[in-house]
Amino acid sequence: MNRWIPITLWIMVAILGGMIYWKSKQNAQQMEVGKVFVEVPWKHLPDVPRFELVDQQGETFSSERLDGRVYAVSFFFATCPTICRDLNAQVQRLQQQSRNIDMSFLTISVDPEHDTPEILKRYAADYGAEPPRWYFLTGPLHRIKELGEHALRVSIAKEIHTDNIVLVDKWGRYRDRFKWDDPYDMQRFIRVAGELAAEMQPPLNQKFSTRNALAGVIPQNWDDVPWVREFHLTERSGQPFFSRDLTGQVWIASFFFSNCTGICVPQNQYLAGLRGRLSGEVPLVSITTDPANDTVERLREYAEQLRAPRESWWFLTGNEKLIRRIGSEFFKAEIGGDHHSSQLYVVDKWGRVRGDFDWRDAAEEVRMLQLITELQSEAKPLTIVPTPKRQTPIEE
Repeated sequence: MNRWIPITLWIMVAILGGMIYWKSKQNAQQMEVGKVFVEVPWKHLPDVPRFELVDQQGETFSSERLDGRVYAVSFFFATCPTICRDLNAQVQRLQQQSRNIDMSFLTISVDPEHDTPEILKRYAADYGAEPPRWYFLTGPLHRIKELGEHALRVSIAKEIHTDNIVLVDKWGRYRDRFKWDDPYDMQRFIRVAGELAAEMQPPLNQKFSTRNALAGVIPQNWDDVPWVREFHLTERSGQPFFSRDLTGQVWIASFFFSNCTGICVPQNQYLAGLRGRLSGEVPLVSITTDPANDTVERLREYAEQLRAPRESWWFLTGNEKLIRRIGSEFFKAEIGGDHHSSQLYVVDKWGRVRGDFDWRDAAEEVRMLQLITELQSEAKPLTIVPTPKRQTPIEE
């Protein structure tokens, strides 16, 4: 009977080894995003959308006041007795160490039901925090979640809120994230904040090492993305197309489908002529509303018929549901498989739609060309983005 003991032991060792391996794989999958540095083009860094909260003085805080200014964001709740206190003590040290850097600190409550402006004012006083250098903010939980979970991609909950400090550059791009209890990362924070404050113009063609590892990554499930503010599709070449790759360029977008025998034909003929007049300085982006039929092979044939150059006129296809969301959320246009907007959409250097125009109206064309000229001269994002002037017409 003793001879079975070694075999049993080996079986137990194998089982234990398997459990350890499985656990290590599970931990690796659950590892917090951002622990690994990645090299990312600046234009792939995500925007932080405008947001409004309430500061410790009880006054409305709009992120617009931070335009052109570097700022850091962290999260806490006032009744947290340990880690949040230590985190804010570290933020206090950072704002002292960065006193020669033009920047602000935002500390946002994840428990707004309890953390009223009055409570935040008393809490902020413990750290000598005063606007405009250091804001303690509260507000509706859905707004805080929208900023934290959707824009900054960090956890927002009392029990599991992020302990990272996020850094946003002058141009509103989510630039990097830092561990507050890592001495090396805190030294890096001061260095990077100083570099961002010294930037005089958007670093359009530069790459940066960052712990914001999700920058430019295609979402695995677009249903998890609450609002499409950028998009990934497939170009007729079969290569991936990322809207942020056009950062730094003014561009024109339109919708079509290759089997369309109506408005699409004259629309694309117009675009072919317009491309010649724009001398290739303004890229064209044509998105099919019938991706089931318009494969990359079909789009390639269609583009060749128009003699559309690959380097300045892109024809895109992809997931049908995503394309509908791109139309409604990014361009604010209704589109479908057999119908689409006949408008041309002008997008600025920062990936924001700035106007829509009817290409069949000569006066509209003049306005469009004037807007393009104005946008090409912009050196930085504007504070206020004009909204479309009217409902987008739908063409069958």
